This record gives sequence, structure tokens and C-alpha cells, in this order.
Amino acid sequence: MTGPLNTRDRIRLILCGTAATFAASYGSACLAEASAADTAAASSDALEEITVTAQRRQENAKDVPISLTVFNSVAIEQQNFQGVESYFSQTPNVSFTSQGTRDRKQLSLRGVSDQLSADGNIKEGSFGFYIDDFNVAQGTSNPEIVDIDRIEVLRGPQGTYFGRNSVGGAINITTKQPTNDFYAEASAQYSSFNTVDSHVILNLPIIDNVLAVRLVGRDQTSDGNIKNINLIGGGNNSKYTYGKVIVRYTPNEQLTIDTTGTVSNEHVGMRNGVPSGVLGDFSGSVLYAGPPYNGVAIPDGVGFYPNNTSRVNFDRPQDDGTRFNTVSNRIKFNAESFTVTNVVGYLYSNEFEGGDIDGSSLDLFYENESIKRTSLSEELRIQSLPGGKIDWTGGVFYGHDSGHTTQYTFTGADNPFGLPNGFQVTSSLSDTSDVSTALFGEGVWHIDPRLSLTVGARYTHESVTNDSFNTSGSTVLNYVNGTSTFNNFSPRVSMLYMVTDQTNMYATISRGFKAGGLEAQPLGVPNDVYKPETLTNYEVGMKSESADKRLRFDADVFYMDWKDIQANFAVGQTVPGGGVSFITGVANAAKARSYGVEAEATALVVSGLTVGAGAGYDRAYYVDYKDAQTGLGTQGDLSGATLPNSPKWTLHADTEYDHKFSDFVSGFARLEWYYKGGIVPDQNAEFHTGYPWDVPAYNVWNLRAGVIRDNWSVTAFAENLFNRKYYSNAYEKAFATGMFLEPSYRNIGVRLTVRTK
Repeated sequence: MTGPLNTRDRIRLILCGTAATFAASYGSACLAEASAADTAAASSDALEEITVTAQRRQENAKDVPISLTVFNSVAIEQQNFQGVESYFSQTPNVSFTSQGTRDRKQLSLRGVSDQLSADGNIKEGSFGFYIDDFNVAQGTSNPEIVDIDRIEVLRGPQGTYFGRNSVGGAINITTKQPTNDFYAEASAQYSSFNTVDSHVILNLPIIDNVLAVRLVGRDQTSDGNIKNINLIGGGNNSKYTYGKVIVRYTPNEQLTIDTTGTVSNEHVGMRNGVPSGVLGDFSGSVLYAGPPYNGVAIPDGVGFYPNNTSRVNFDRPQDDGTRFNTVSNRIKFNAESFTVTNVVGYLYSNEFEGGDIDGSSLDLFYENESIKRTSLSEELRIQSLPGGKIDWTGGVFYGHDSGHTTQYTFTGADNPFGLPNGFQVTSSLSDTSDVSTALFGEGVWHIDPRLSLTVGARYTHESVTNDSFNTSGSTVLNYVNGTSTFNNFSPRVSMLYMVTDQTNMYATISRGFKAGGLEAQPLGVPNDVYKPETLTNYEVGMKSESADKRLRFDADVFYMDWKDIQANFAVGQTVPGGGVSFITGVANAAKARSYGVEAEATALVVSGLTVGAGAGYDRAYYVDYKDAQTGLGTQGDLSGATLPNSPKWTLHADTEYDHKFSDFVSGFARLEWYYKGGIVPDQNAEFHTGYPWDVPAYNVWNLRAGVIRDNWSVTAFAENLFNRKYYSNAYEKAFATGMFLEPSYRNIGVRLTVRTK
């Protein structure tokens, strides 16, 4: 189905929403009958209330007119969350692709993804990523989640509170804060591929009710699931370390000051992946087009996926990873009728890679790349205390992001151009700065006890400076130096109606914004400015808790208009005298649309037995994009094509049984299933069909079980229980053995945790 939303499509969406509502009502009636038949003690059981801060104040999730999925600390621990991929697998209408390391994740929410290069100086993402009110999206797309209280995935633009670059949504993470009680925890996990993962948590009250410190440390090492058969050895062996310290100072009941510092370091022996055997556009048409390769990938003693899922043959070692550090300070003052919050933070990241990039035992090419990014931001927010006729929020924001890239590609002894060994064939040097200021505000008018109206807006002024150039050999190919400014007004209007004491209905219209910028042009050609992105979301939903709070059901229907999508392209070509060059740039796709349905349900069937399920349908497509750039340097028409990284269907289901053996010992068993529909990973893949460009759908089963005592617990797990073979992305990095795929694997392990009571 392509083209705009027609009458048949609208009817289909209405029927889907009606069916979902009927299912919730029927399930509520069934559970009500079961509740009446239970004993008095059992009937008092209920699902835990979900508290969120999606609107920068603590609220019941049922009362927030936003489509969101929430994971609490118990779920994060028992389900062994390792990163963004863990909770995205259990969230409707989200997706991710990976390019070989922990932080090389491209996220998509409702078909909205960042189509700019992941190697840009500034991560101009399409989502906000906040940890304790501090935006870390500039430095990472996969932050640490040890000692976390809650993860909220907000779908749809969140411009009012989460600002620029949240056109697709936001991830809001709340960590556990220092308390006035001593607490210590030590945990160690052993799993497949000799993976050892351990962490420690220490909470220290220094001055009673005044000063406390919380320390967190994590260390993970792994031999990896991929081996290099070359004599140099290695593979995707990895080491990841993380440390955090939080100091909480509460000199009186009104004032709380939290200061947080984090350090993380990831080193991977190679970017995860095995050869597909299909050369990408640049490899097949430029780099290895002539003899002796003639555009055909070489097996190189390892073969191709799916026959090969665990071997590579590199003649040079690789070194990939990210260093990521943050420091932030949050001051919260509670007055009699309002609260003042000030959050200031600074982050630094260095994303690096080096070594073999031809992916073979031949000494063809190697590189050295470093992308250093910094971000300084401050937000001052004033909010009324809840309970009045109007709840209001107002604030100001300042942010300064910067990035510096140094990238060099060198020829090896076997390069196809006959150039000297170690010749610098290409380089990219660039500096970018982005200064953003904003005013925002929102008011919630409680018209009556059952009806409320929310009106909010954010005004943003942004200034982007770019100074960069690319070379081939010693020749400068393109260059940019200049500044561009952008202004945006993003409103939000929501209506929430309490149908019953257990069911709320809401309607929301919201807008998001991502600034434009400057791109490099050939020498002598004026700077080219690409436009900002804007997205408007129309959404209707319901949230209910019924059967004595033993059934929770959320559903929504959405329709989004996305304009001037920023899409990165890079075209490689040969140059006279040998060597290669790249033409890079950013184009604005004219328009895209995304519409669909989301539903999630959790039910406490009987005491101790919980079942949950979720489904998302999303039709996301380009409306008009006739001049899309291909990887071969030509233009093609993508009008009507599905947006990159946007599966039509995402499904998940789980069941968990908890049993109390005694007053001190309990246990649980949990079975999980999730399904992700097929995707096209990026814009260039849109111009191809078949393997590996079309990433197939896949489904995965996980099994978990554990025993928990007051001061210790043991959990065991089998992830990808049936060892399904699948891959989530296909990416090109000048590989002679074909585009690389990150293969799936089964992960079996056990974790022991010891803690104070």
C-alpha cells in the first residue's frame, strides 16, 4: 500500500482501534470474573502502578497523554537488559540497526530515524536521550543501564520538554539516587563466548539526612562470537568498563543537589560482522571493479553468510570503540507553590576505529579515524506544584555541541591502484559547532475533574557552523566554511478525558524540529544550506486499568507528516593517477508520512502469573522523493518507498510466573518472544532488492528463571533459545569480501548477585 492515507486506510485504522478496545473490554470482563472467584487474599493482588516523568513531573502513566512504554528496575534486572536493543525489542513500532559496536546504533521510532551519517561531527539524531534530565544523545545512542530505576520510551515528537532533535520521540532514563541507608551489591555473570560481566553498587550515607554518595562500577570482557582465522588472530573480543559516582546534598527539606560523574570505555577487536559475499556499490563499481576482482567478492578462506556466521580473515588488527565521559549537576528547590530545577551538564566522547578496512587477508587498505564530540547544556525550569486548577511549566535552555573529525585512509602493499604502501589516499578533516537557545512552556488546565487541556510550545534559535574539507592524496576536493541560523516554533496541544475511573482517552497534536546545516561543495562553489526537518504528529489513544487493577491496556492510532527529511549520501569515484575520492552531501527529501496503531496489555491472570503482549503496525513511506541520491552517483525516484529502518510489524509477548517458597525465598520463570518485520536498512539499500539489502523479518524466544532470597539471587537465561539465524543490518566499509552482516547467536548464562538486606 503506497501513497497518501485514503478512505479505505482510515476505515482500517478505525477498525483496528475498535478491535483493540473490544479486546481490552473482553479481557477486563474475564479477569473480573476470575477476580470474584479468587480468595479474598488473592483478589487484593494488583499490578504495580507505573510512575513516569515524561512531562517533567511525577505522574501515573495512565494520566499522561503520550504513547509510551515503561520498564521498571525489576524488569531491567530480571530480563538482563544490556543496552538499547534489550528494551527496544519489547516496545511497539521501534527498531534499530547496528554497525558493529555498542555505540554504533541507529534508532528508529515510528519509522522516524536519523538518515544522516553516524560519523558526523555532531550526532544530529532524531530522538532525545535523557538521563536524569541531562541529554546525552550527542555522545551516545546506547548509554549504560546498570542501577537504573526506570526507562521510558516516548513515541512521537517531544519538542516541548525534550527539545530539538526529538522529532521521532525520546528515551527518558531515571537512575537510582543516593539514599540515607547503607547499601552494597556485587554481581557476576558468566555467559557464552567466555563472557564475564560484573558490577558493584555501593550507597554510603555520609552525613545523616544531609549527604550521601552512590558508587557504581561495571566490567565486561568477552572473547566474542567471531574469530579471525588469519595468523594475527583476534576477532570481536571486547572489553567494556563503566564507572559512576553520584553525590546527593540535601541541606534542608526544600533543596536537593545531585552531582554525577560517569566514565565509560569500550574497546572491540573488530566491528562485529561477517562477509555477505555481495559487494556494495562503492566496492563493486569503483574499488574492486577491475581485475583481478571484476566486481566479485572473494571467499578468502571463510566463505559467506549464512554458511559462515563466525569467521573473518583480516591481515591487519582492528581497534574500534568509544570513550564517553559526563559530568552533570541538578539542583531542585521546592517552594510553597512551585519547584525550580536547574540542570547543567558536560559530555565528551571519542568514537574511534582503525586498522583493516578491506575485510580480507590481502593488504589493500587501512584507516585511522577519530570523532571527538563535546556538549555543554543548561536548562532552568520552573513548575507549579500539582493540585491547582492549572499546572504550569516554564523554562529556558542553552546548548553548545561541537565535533572534530580526523579520518585518513591509506593504501596497503596489495592495493589495486599500484600506489606505494602507506600512501594517504583520502582524508576528511572537519569541525562543527551548534549553539542552541530555547524558551519553552506548558500549561494543563483541569477544566473539570474528568477533563483537562494541555497547551505547550517551544521556540528555538539555532546557529550551526561548519568548517571541513575532504582530500584525495594531497588534492582538496570539496570544502565548506560558514554559519547558518534557524528558528522554529513547535507547539503541542492535548486533551485528556477520564471516561471512567479506570479509563482515560486522549488526543494530541505535537510538532518536532531538527535544525539544518551546511554541506561541503567543490572548490569555488558557494556553500549549500540544507533545510531543517519538521514533523507533525496527530494521535488518539486510550489507557485503562481494570479488573481491580489486574489488567492494564494502552492503545493509540497515529498519523505523522514529516517534511524536508535530511538524508546523507556518499559516492566514491576514481581519480586520475590512481586512488579514490568521495562526494558527500546532505539532501532534503520532500516529504514522508507514517501512520499506524500501537497496543500493549499486561494482565495478572491469577496470583503470581502475569502475561503481557504488545503490537505495532506502522506504514512509513516517502510521499515525494524523485531526486534521491544513489550510491552509484545517479538519482532515483523513491516516492512511495518504505522509509529506512521501519518495519511494518513489531510484536512481543511474555509470561512470567512468580512463586513464594517461604517468607525468605521466592522464584520466577519467564518466557519471552518478540518479532521484528523486515526492513531496508538505509537509503542506498532502497535502490536494491534481495539479499543482503532487504533485511528479513525474524523472531526470537528467550527463557529466564531465578531464585531470590533477601540478600542474594541466582538467575539463569537462554537468549535466542532456538538459535535463530538472522541479521539486523547490512553495511559497507570498502570490503573485498562483501558487505558485512552482524550475525545473531545464542547466549546462555547465569548471574549471581549478593546484596545487603
